Amino acid sequence: MGGQTVSFIINFFSILLAARFLGVEIFGDFANLLAVVIILSKFVDFGMGPILFRELSKGKNENVYSTAISLKLILSLFLLIGMNIFFQISSFPSLEIMLANILFITIFISSRMENFREILATPFKANMNMQIPMMLSVLDATLLLIGVLFIPIFNLGVLYFTTIYVLSNLPGFVFIIVQLNKRLDYKFNFRIKNSKWLLKEAVPLAGFVLLMVLYQQLDTILLKYIKGSFEAGIYAAAARLTLPLNIIPSTFVTVVFPYLVKENEKGSEKQFIIKLVFKTLFFISVVIAVVSSFKILEIVTLIFGKEYSPAALTTLLLFWAQIFLFFNFFSLDLLTIYKKQKWNFFYAAVILIFNFGLDIILIPSYSYNGVGVAKIISALLGTVLLFVILNKIGIKFNFYKFKTSLWILGILFFIYLLSLFPLFIYLPFSIIPLLILSYYLDFFDREETIFIFKFINKEKWLSKLIRN
Repeated sequence: MGGQTVSFIINFFSILLAARFLGVEIFGDFANLLAVVIILSKFVDFGMGPILFRELSKGKNENVYSTAISLKLILSLFLLIGMNIFFQISSFPSLEIMLANILFITIFISSRMENFREILATPFKANMNMQIPMMLSVLDATLLLIGVLFIPIFNLGVLYFTTIYVLSNLPGFVFIIVQLNKRLDYKFNFRIKNSKWLLKEAVPLAGFVLLMVLYQQLDTILLKYIKGSFEAGIYAAAARLTLPLNIIPSTFVTVVFPYLVKENEKGSEKQFIIKLVFKTLFFISVVIAVVSSFKILEIVTLIFGKEYSPAALTTLLLFWAQIFLFFNFFSLDLLTIYKKQKWNFFYAAVILIFNFGLDIILIPSYSYNGVGVAKIISALLGTVLLFVILNKIGIKFNFYKFKTSLWILGILFFIYLLSLFPLFIYLPFSIIPLLILSYYLDFFDREETIFIFKFINKEKWLSKLIRN
């Protein structure tokens, strides 16, 4: 959590500074190209990541690990050739072809892509030893921030920013390979012996991963070609404020995934920890949505500048969508743990089709705000769908009760009152009503509170916080 948070903060400042220095339209063009490369990268991913994580969590398996890397290398080569053939046939501008090829390198070396580099980090995850990958993610982010600071000094443009966006990941990429061998004794040997089994396991997730990245990135591309670069830039700024929040459910999954895999193999009871994770993710996402609601325009203009003020409403819609997306993120990993990943593809297909249809209807009239509406409606639909699927396979997690409604209404009221104060007072003091209401309305019950404080090694606080 610490590593993800620090990386997020540094990357956050890097992107917001780049958005300011480059301007809305150029930033929109960059975001469009990045969205295209991210979509293409999922053909390389092919859904192997979660399967590999699951298998390594059971115990060391270098054969499957080497097979996954080998398959990714083969898929990357074919994709690179195909991408450039398509660019030549379509007569893309030479600058865009160059930038796309530079960005393609991130598929291999960047932790931001959650692709090839993520595979290298998987053994550390499975061994619950995440210090090295997190330190290297912070290094990547720091190098990018340093590189971005040179843009206004030397009046550098999008070609420089794209290059530094890629090369800032290179030292961390090299170092994680070294540490993988040194600390965990993992050695890579080119092999495709287990590829049939791995591809069979990964196929449902491959379709799911591709559909999900389309769900996340297609909005920017549609805005670019239906409305223009300015609109794409505005939406890209809003998305940059919200998409990084995925590190929160991602961190929870990284922590509990190996434990749940092992418990599932034993046939042990897991409902308590599953319910607690869902409840915690709900708590965090609601807090983020509520706190951002009453000062969203000030937050957006403070971060990106007045040029990006039209992104305020879109950003707010995307923040509220996180309530459903957090739930969906963990639910999908639960399906993988229970070897029900075929439902992941069904879920992704439904919300992508629904979201795409809403985009086509809403973008011409409502532009980036229409995309925000489409995102929140499709995310809600996905939550309802996953709720039904999880109940069908026997996962019960009914944590919502009457006091939860009182808690939501209470924080809305008191944080609204705080919003009458300036932003620098509003943000830090918002934590006070949140803590008080959570405590007195028992958002987390006694058993959950005891578990949380034991988990963070703060048992000594329990006697002061738990009421008789």
